[in-house]
Amino acid sequence: MCGFAGVINKKGSLSQDYLKALANKVNYRGPDSTGIAVLENMRGAAGHTTALFFNRLAIIDLNARSNQPFERDNCVLVYNGEIYNYRAIKQELQALGHVFETTSDTEVLFHALQQWGKDAIPRLNGMFAFCWINKRNGQFLLCRDRLGIKPLYYTQHEGSIIFASELHTVLRLTPGRPAISLQAVKMYLWMQYVPTPFTIIENIYKLPPGHWLEGSVEALQQGEQLAPTAYWDAYQEVNKARQSRSIDLEATLKLSLERQLEADVPLGLFLSSGVDSSLLAAMVNKYFARDRDFSFFTVAYKEKTHLDESDDARDYINGFHNPRLHCHTLVVDPDYISHHLDKLYNYFDEPFADSASLLNWTISQKAREHVTVAISGDGADELFWGYPRYRWWQVLTSLQVKGLSPLLAAMIKPFARGQLLYNALYVLESDPVKRHFDTFLSAGLRHMITESVTENRIWAMEGTKAIAHRRDLPAILDIKTYLADAMLYKVDRASMAASLEVRVPYLDNEMLDLSLHLPFAEKSDKQFRHKSVLKKLLLQLAPHYNINNPKKGFNFPVEKWLRGEWKNRVRDSITRTALHKLGLDDKVFMKMLDRFYHHGKGNYTDIWILYNLVLWHDQFAELFSGFHNE
Repeated sequence: MCGFAGVINKKGSLSQDYLKALANKVNYRGPDSTGIAVLENMRGAAGHTTALFFNRLAIIDLNARSNQPFERDNCVLVYNGEIYNYRAIKQELQALGHVFETTSDTEVLFHALQQWGKDAIPRLNGMFAFCWINKRNGQFLLCRDRLGIKPLYYTQHEGSIIFASELHTVLRLTPGRPAISLQAVKMYLWMQYVPTPFTIIENIYKLPPGHWLEGSVEALQQGEQLAPTAYWDAYQEVNKARQSRSIDLEATLKLSLERQLEADVPLGLFLSSGVDSSLLAAMVNKYFARDRDFSFFTVAYKEKTHLDESDDARDYINGFHNPRLHCHTLVVDPDYISHHLDKLYNYFDEPFADSASLLNWTISQKAREHVTVAISGDGADELFWGYPRYRWWQVLTSLQVKGLSPLLAAMIKPFARGQLLYNALYVLESDPVKRHFDTFLSAGLRHMITESVTENRIWAMEGTKAIAHRRDLPAILDIKTYLADAMLYKVDRASMAASLEVRVPYLDNEMLDLSLHLPFAEKSDKQFRHKSVLKKLLLQLAPHYNINNPKKGFNFPVEKWLRGEWKNRVRDSITRTALHKLGLDDKVFMKMLDRFYHHGKGNYTDIWILYNLVLWHDQFAELFSGFHNE
């Protein structure tokens, strides 16, 4: 788990001191070592510079021999992530004559790319983003894992390509003062994040999950505009003809955990009282806690709240009666978060309004005092139909099938001012793909979203016709969009801010494949009870688990704090920041503030969305020239 950045074919020179200064700004992604490489003898690059830096968080093979940039035989690799099946790939490469100097997965990836080129990528089971450069022919390859667990940003600028693990690093490597994209601002107001391939900055992009970007120095110098190529796509994958086979969830999850529990540093597991993390704990208890201790981390709040799951989680672990299982409680309070809130956008370098990010960041900081790697249950909701909104979708869609939707839509429309009825109306009236994304839009903010944004939906609509008929449509759409851009983005930024690696065994390649094979009836039964297959296995492994525990989510009481402890700072911050600099109408939002704080009306989510936009702008304002109205 690490961070990297690079420039290929920059005209002129680039000092090592400058690269080192940039690397220091993101050394939280890899505090164990920093490596810098200024590549010489790049074919066709006379008078131009190719340079890389890498910050390492050492997890496997802690020896300096595995530091990056990893350079051998006129090829160079910088790589962020973990290749979980690296041992199997290594054996295959050794049979082909490859000789290894280290025990790291980095060297395995290096040799795999030497041997197979791009054909190595489908062989990889893991989370990764990397850049591979061949100095002999001047060719390069940028790549990101199939689900977007690890980030990668890039831009083309004056015949060069600039890339990094974080957006603000690309900004600092790009000459000039880039502009904020107004379209991206409005996408954020809609989705609470900026969707791939866009970023909040004009002409800087996220490499989409399951894509690579390849090119050469020659192509860059000729002004060729490079475009990402998909090597894996969720929309296409679910529609492939498949042979029927038995589904063995326990065996598949065991293999995933076996791969992801490997580390040369201390490791623990995040635990709530929910099904996903509880099942991982039960698997650990059965298969992996016989001759080693395991630490579990659960969250409590300084103030008692219904979101607190610590008592349930602790009782659950104690119910195994296994002395090798240890439950640690991490206490969170608003004062701690308030003290550090402004700092968060040092790490979340795009506006992001999922309040769970604060909790993820807080517990990552506290967990890092004990471990370097943590296992998380993220991804299970998307793969196994776990969100409550999926149930809402299923119920209303069943009404469509029965021909009742026109009547219900006519009855609801005159009253559709609140979020619940607004969402219901769209579900009943819209085509299935459109209705999914429109339900994310807040009723209070919908008048700020222009028609060009809502009608294009280009980040979400491409390729969706092939899956519009599927009963599990919302989950598939989430796998392609929400999972990478919100859930996994949050996990990566919050954990790396604490120099903590977080692994997600539910998103193992074989687990993903199992989910795509799984009959819908095992994800949601006739009573709309979701994650049926996970719950069945959990009760087999842990009969003492309370299956009736309500889903609380990984969150904190944001509305209570907005109206209480944070009232003054939120109101003052929004009032102080000139929102017109972001292309927004100040007066509209001042009215929203007045309704919320003086009249007790309005949706707190709208205030939170706006406040996070302000926090982000205040953190990075000096880097921008203004905004670009597309």
